[in-house]
Amino acid sequence: MGNVSGNFKHDPGADGDSGEGDSTIVQFCFVYLITAFILIRREYLKRQGKLEEVQPEQTNVAKLDVKASEAEGGGDAGDAAKTQEEIDDALAQAKWTQPVDTWVLSDANRRMFVKVFSFGLANPDATEGCGKYLWIASGFNYYKLCLIIFVFWVLWIFLLALSLMGTGFKLLGGKDSAKMFDVVDNPISGVMIGVLTTVLVQSSSTSTSIIISLVGADELSVSNAIPMIMGANIGTSVTNTIVAMGHFSNKNDLRRGFSAATVHDLFNLLCVAIFLPLQWATNFLGAMTYEMAKDADACEDEDSSCESQQFLKPYMKPYTSYVASYDKKVAKYIAEGYCDGMCDGVTDLDYDDYMGRITDLVCTTDTDGDVSCKGIDGYKGSWMDDDKLKKKRAPLYLKTDSTGANAEYLLACPEGESAACDAAVSVFGVSGALAADTIYIGCEHFKTGLCDKDLLKGGLMLTDWKLNDEEAGATCTILSILALCCCLFLIVYTLQIVVKGLFARLLKKALALNGYFSIVIGLFITLMVQSSSITTSTLTPLCAVGIISLEEMLPLTLGANIGTTVTGIMAASVVTSNARAAWQVALSHFFFNVFGICIWYPAPLMRNIPLRGARWLGVQTSKYGVWFPLGYTGVVFFVIPAICYGIAVAATS
Repeated sequence: MGNVSGNFKHDPGADGDSGEGDSTIVQFCFVYLITAFILIRREYLKRQGKLEEVQPEQTNVAKLDVKASEAEGGGDAGDAAKTQEEIDDALAQAKWTQPVDTWVLSDANRRMFVKVFSFGLANPDATEGCGKYLWIASGFNYYKLCLIIFVFWVLWIFLLALSLMGTGFKLLGGKDSAKMFDVVDNPISGVMIGVLTTVLVQSSSTSTSIIISLVGADELSVSNAIPMIMGANIGTSVTNTIVAMGHFSNKNDLRRGFSAATVHDLFNLLCVAIFLPLQWATNFLGAMTYEMAKDADACEDEDSSCESQQFLKPYMKPYTSYVASYDKKVAKYIAEGYCDGMCDGVTDLDYDDYMGRITDLVCTTDTDGDVSCKGIDGYKGSWMDDDKLKKKRAPLYLKTDSTGANAEYLLACPEGESAACDAAVSVFGVSGALAADTIYIGCEHFKTGLCDKDLLKGGLMLTDWKLNDEEAGATCTILSILALCCCLFLIVYTLQIVVKGLFARLLKKALALNGYFSIVIGLFITLMVQSSSITTSTLTPLCAVGIISLEEMLPLTLGANIGTTVTGIMAASVVTSNARAAWQVALSHFFFNVFGICIWYPAPLMRNIPLRGARWLGVQTSKYGVWFPLGYTGVVFFVIPAICYGIAVAATS
């Protein structure tokens, strides 16, 4: 798994079917079956009267109400002012931390254990030797140990389901999201497009990598990329909001889970509300990061160090990519505007001579020496490099006008002139003036159909199931969402047995130690899984069932925000072109979150703003049920960004 450079890589083993994709589907099926078995068994026992449903949040409310009334009479106004939601949360946490009956095996069973595992050779009463150690081993709680192993397995499936859900959304919306980058002409549209793109592909890592690639290819300016990064920061929080809705069967769990998810949303929205106007007015992030990154060097392609370090992804990726693999290059071609074709090698002539001649033919130069190519359909300023068209922007054909001094920029042969195109010669094969009204070849190796390729490039959904992009995307999304719901149920069901008591108290003490220590924990977890969405989506169920509080969730979320920016910095360190701009975008993402934490976390007064907002949103789920989270997600992550995107498209058109 590890190589000589210290990077982690998946070893696929011998040639042939690897089986990882099949094993992922099989594991999903196991999760479905186990969940169905538990639910059917619980329903059967309930109907037989053998299962007593205990709701401590209801049975003990009276006790806390009595304490509240006593506090009111005793002068402790803080306790007396507790809301019903705060009482429920306190009871939920008490349920996890209260002592539980210890698992004790009888002496007779322990003697049987020693005899079985020693094949009758060891003496259970021995004070030394094999009998002594087997006697000690017989006292372990193997039931709980097996459940702990089961929880880690379910968490593994949970991570795979999140990753596969991202792949499904990319297959369904990858091409449409890539097209959005064409209308980024102001910071507002940049933020909204960043939100929509990230929501559609369910991955800020993917949208950020597209943004960095556009900046690296000079297709997108740093000043426009920074607002898009802010939007991606907002869009990434939709995943844990979706996960929170998996607790719809219990209104208190849904309220706590939705509050835990939306505290991430509110922090990101508040940061954008402060920094977007400042960035728009001063470009402070661009100016600051330019000074930090102006001497950055691009990584050489052949250098083995040009590989970003990853931790858990090399282990997870084979299990999802062998189910369905997403082709990022297609989205990149769409975003960069190469759907009509791209020149891929033309001539051995010097760049200045070659592109200088083409630019002179298709563009105009005014008296001040400024070059204008606005007559080219779809032209953008990013197509130019030192007053010359970039080599990839060379046209397939050039058709001269009646003077032979100017030419039309053509990406395909004009209709009805196929014979002239077949007989065309390279524009560089003609010395002197070009003939009038004649078609010439501008690019000798011209790639077409780059955007027509399928986004699904591999995996059993392509090779075995023969699905197209839409079918594979829908299948991935349905399978993964169903697996997520089942995993959430199994995690909560098992943790009620495993975590109660000592472990829950230790976890509470660790998180209560220091908020800044919790930020480091969130940062570390995100570095391991390479995704803030996975981190926050894994922590949201713990908050929903009451193991951790909303106040403890906030610093973990902030750490996850910083962690996902570190992965962007790691990606910028291995870019092979325009390293300065890539580093600017990555560092802007980092400082955007760091500055936001400095504003919203240290002072309790500021910290309470996102906390109170998240609690209020959570309370609304108690009033309106699961419809409120659905409406909130639709309005915040789809409707508002889509309206702004539509306005931007209309204004651009």
